[in-house]
This record gives sequence, structure tokens and C-alpha cells, in this order.
Amino acid sequence: MRDRMKSAVKWTTTAAAVIWCVVVGWDQFNDLGTFAFGQEDFREQAIQRQLKECRGTFQERYDCKSAILRAHGRDSFFFWAKKYSLTFGPALFFYVAFTFWLRSVETVEEKDRRVRRVARIEARKLKEGRFAREQGRRRAISAQRRQDVKKAEVDAIREEKVRPMNLMVISQNDLWVDGLRRYMWAGGYYVIQSDLRDVFLSYREIGYHVILTETQFKDPDIHPEDVDDDEFPGKPLPLKETLHRLRDRKDNVRIVACGPEFANLTPQQFIRAATDLGVDAVIEKPFDTTKFLELLEKLFEVAAQQKAEAKAKAEADKAAADEAQEEERRAKRAAREADEEEDA
Repeated sequence: MRDRMKSAVKWTTTAAAVIWCVVVGWDQFNDLGTFAFGQEDFREQAIQRQLKECRGTFQERYDCKSAILRAHGRDSFFFWAKKYSLTFGPALFFYVAFTFWLRSVETVEEKDRRVRRVARIEARKLKEGRFAREQGRRRAISAQRRQDVKKAEVDAIREEKVRPMNLMVISQNDLWVDGLRRYMWAGGYYVIQSDLRDVFLSYREIGYHVILTETQFKDPDIHPEDVDDDEFPGKPLPLKETLHRLRDRKDNVRIVACGPEFANLTPQQFIRAATDLGVDAVIEKPFDTTKFLELLEKLFEVAAQQKAEAKAKAEADKAAADEAQEEERRAKRAAREADEEEDA
């Protein structure tokens, strides 16, 4: 029960008790005759009849009347006691009953508050535990990825190979990634598998060259209370938003999407699918590793060509700007020499 409701019930009860005391007290102490035993005239008439009924000798009449008057004294006590009881008794009983009822309600509410408080504390502890476990899992994955990359570089030196390029494969199919890892290592790439929610772990430190991603993922095993929590660290983003953020953090990374829906695409459909996802290319799954390596080679050639074109354009713009500045300086020098000849 809310405090406002308690206050309303309390003041309503107090008003009802006061009204009862005023109305019933006015009736009882002014002999309005609402209750028969509360009328003074009836009592006096009854006493007079009893006194008149006393017979016998003087002593007998005296004893009879004395007994009647003594009984009248006792009846007076009960008479006034009934008046006060009828006036204040129900109000007092109602007040006491209401007090005990309110205390029982507050006792039950306090028990409920304690139970809810304990439940909240326990839920908070469980949530903090889930947060700590998730953060520990992410730290372990980050550290393991950095160690794996260093180990791959050492293995490449031992095998007298060039430093491998880092390839992130965003997939939940472990068997497929394991099979792909062997072929890609022979092609000069070291494969690092990642789930969609773990793609940003050690992303800057490793410096990926290529990202290969699937398009369909199962929801991760997250507690229902953490699904709507924006601060929970293990929530995955939508694929398109994830790829956009990955490219923002490293603009020269090549991104390829694979899936069975990319089979038998026309060139226009190929371009439209890649543009919709925000990737550099799409490829059907399963795919031939040799074709995938050729695709990556073309992507890097295009990237190198674009880089060279951008560099040439920057150099041309700089040369044009320098030439314009030199032309402006020559114009100013000629104008100054003309002014000096006029003065001479």
C-alpha cells in the first residue's frame, strides 16, 4: 500500500471516529432518547415506582428504600459507563483495530521490501559476475590473438617465407575455418577466426589486411537480462554496421563477403551486392581457394593502382599550386618594377 493511500485511510478513519463521538455523545448526554437505557426520565420513573411499592412498618419501608437507593447508585455507575462506552468505545475499538491492521500491513510490506532488496542485490552480483566473465573472456581472446600472430611471424621466418598477411575470417563454422587456414597459409595469409561480436578485439594492434565474412550468424549465448543492456560488452552489432566500423578504423583493409546467395551473379548484381553490404567484393560459398587468392590479388592491385593514382593526383595538384604561386610572384615583381620605372 502506498503512503498516500495509508494517509487517506488514516484521516478517513479519524474523521469517522470523531463524527461518531460527537453524534453519539450529543445523543447520550442530552437525553435525546435514541436508546431506551440512556433516558433519564425512564430511570427516575422506574425508581419512583419501586419506592412506592415499599410496604410494611417504618423499619421495613426504610430498609426497602435504602436497598433501592443503593441499587440506584450502582445502576448510576453502569448507566454512565454505558454512556461513555457507547460514545467512545466503538471509536477507540476502531482506532485500535486500524492501528494493528496498519502495523500488520507495514510488517508485510517491510518483509516484501527486504525480499526485493535481497533479490536486487543478488541480481546485481550476478550481473557484475557476468560482466566480469565477459571482460575476462575478451581479454583472453585479445591476448591469444596477439600471441598467435607473433607465433605465425616466427613460423614464417623459420620456413623462410615472407611475413604473412593477416586475414580475419568472421565465421561460426570452426571446421570450415580450419580447412581454409591450411590453404591460406600456403598462399601467404595467416587466418584468425572471430565471431561477429569479437571482431574489434586487438583490431588495431594486429593490423588486418583482409577480412572475409559470412552473412548469416546465430545469436550468441547472452543472458536475457543483458540483451537490452547497451553497456554489456559482449553484444554483437549488425553485420553492415560492424563492417562500416571496421573500415573506419582501418581504411585500407580489404573486405570480402561470402555466402551461397552470391552464386551465379551478373556483374551488375555483383556490384549491387557489394555496395549494399559495404564490402569490396562478394564470393559464393563454398569457393575455390585458388579463385579466392586471385580475387585478393586483384583487390590489392586495384588498391595499389588507386593509391598510385591518388599519389600522382596529389603531386600534380601540388605542382599546379606551386606554379600558380610562382606566376603570382612574377606578376607582383613585374608590377613593382613598372612602378619603379615610372618614379624614375
